[in-house]
Amino acid sequence: MTTTATPQKLSDLATPAFVVNRHSFHRNCELVRTSAYANGIHHLRPHVKTHKTKEGCLIQAGMGDGGGGGGGTPASTVIGFVVSTIPELSMVVDMACQHQCRPFSDILFGLPICRSKLSAIQKLKIKLSSVVNDGNIHLLVDNPDQIDFLESFILNSTSAEMQWSVFLKLDTGYHRAGTTCDGQGVSLATRIIESPYISLKGLYSHCGHSYSVNTEEEMKKIVRDDHNNILELLTLLTDHLKDNDNTFDTSSLDISVGSTPSMFAHNGLTNASNNFELHPGNYVFYDRQQLYTGACANESYIAGFVLTRVIGHYKDERNAIMVDAGATALTKEVTAQGDVCAVFGLPGLECYRMSQEVTMIRRRNGGDTPFPFEDFPLGSTMLLLPNHSCLAAACFDVYHVVDETESPFFTANVVDTWKPAKGWA
Repeated sequence: MTTTATPQKLSDLATPAFVVNRHSFHRNCELVRTSAYANGIHHLRPHVKTHKTKEGCLIQAGMGDGGGGGGGTPASTVIGFVVSTIPELSMVVDMACQHQCRPFSDILFGLPICRSKLSAIQKLKIKLSSVVNDGNIHLLVDNPDQIDFLESFILNSTSAEMQWSVFLKLDTGYHRAGTTCDGQGVSLATRIIESPYISLKGLYSHCGHSYSVNTEEEMKKIVRDDHNNILELLTLLTDHLKDNDNTFDTSSLDISVGSTPSMFAHNGLTNASNNFELHPGNYVFYDRQQLYTGACANESYIAGFVLTRVIGHYKDERNAIMVDAGATALTKEVTAQGDVCAVFGLPGLECYRMSQEVTMIRRRNGGDTPFPFEDFPLGSTMLLLPNHSCLAAACFDVYHVVDETESPFFTANVVDTWKPAKGWA
C-alpha cells in the first residue's frame, strides 16, 4: 500500500485512469460474507482476478484497513483464494509468507492446468510450504491427459515426496471448461483417486451462464441445476467406488461453486455432508453486467471506474462530446443493456460509440435537444462505468483509490494507490 503524502483530486490525474472506491469495495465484500453465511455457505474462496492486488485480498478476507466491520452479523470465513495467472499466484504466496496463515496459504490455480506452468507452480509450492506447514496450491483438472503429465512431472522430479492436490472441474451447464457429471466425470475422478501422485481435494463448478439472466427464477434454476448435477456426480462416484471396494470417502471432498451473478441464490441447497464454498470474484468492483443480472443493486455499489476527460465538443448534427477513454481503457465487452459503457450518476447520457482511444457521448433519446455542452467543458472529467470491470481494470498498471461514502460522487481526493499483479508469467 502506498499512501499519497498530499492528496490529489481526481481532476488532477492524467486520463484515462482506473479509480477504486474503497468504501464500496469494503461494503461489497462484507455483504457477500454475511449473505453467504445466511444462505448456509460458511466458507468463501474468492477470486482475485478482478482486482489482482494485495490490498484487495486483505479486504476480501475481512482484514483490510478502513473496513466497516460486520456489526456483529455472522459472516462466512474466507478459507482460501482462486487465482488465474502466475503473477497473481506469486502475489498471494508472498502474502502467505508475510501473514503465515489462511486464507493466503490455501490457493487454487483456477484454470485447467497445462504442462508449461508446472515448473513455476512447483517453485511457488515449495516456497509456500517452507513457510506455512499446511500451505498448498491446488490445480484444476478436467482431462485425463492432465493426470498423465502431472504424474510424469513428479516421476521426473527430484521431489520424491511431492504430490499434486487438485479440484475436478465440472461442467454443470455453462459448457465452457469441465468434465461432464456422468460416467466421464466418474472415470476421471476415479483415476485421480487411484493415483499415488495426485490427491482429489474437491469438485469445482462455475455458473458462468448466470451472466445472461436477470430474474430470480432463472438464477435459482441455474443454481439448482448446478447443485443437482454435482450431487448426482457424487452419488455416481460413491456407488462406483463402493462397487470396486475403494474406501475413499467422497464426503471429504470440498465443493466449490458459484459466480458473482448467482452468489445470492445459493440458499438452502447445500444438502450434502460435504463442505461447500463459494468462489465469486467480480463482486469487489461490480459493473454494468452485474447491474443487469441484479447482483449489483444499484450504481452506489460499483467500486471500479474509468476516469476520463472531455476532449471534444461537436455542436453540429452529432450533438455530442468526445472523451479520452476508449477500447484500450474499457475494452469492447458488451452487456445486455446496450451502450459501450455508461457515465456514472448521469443516466440521461448515452455512450454510443467507441474507438481505440475515445468514446462519443450524447443525450439519451435526445433528438434535436441541444447537448448541455456548458456542463461538460473541455478538460473536465467524468467517471465511466465499464461493462465488465475485470477487463477494464486489466488495462491499467495502477489504481487510484478514493474513499467516498456518498454516491454518485463527481470529485474526490485520492487517498491511496494500488498496483495490480500484471502479466502471465
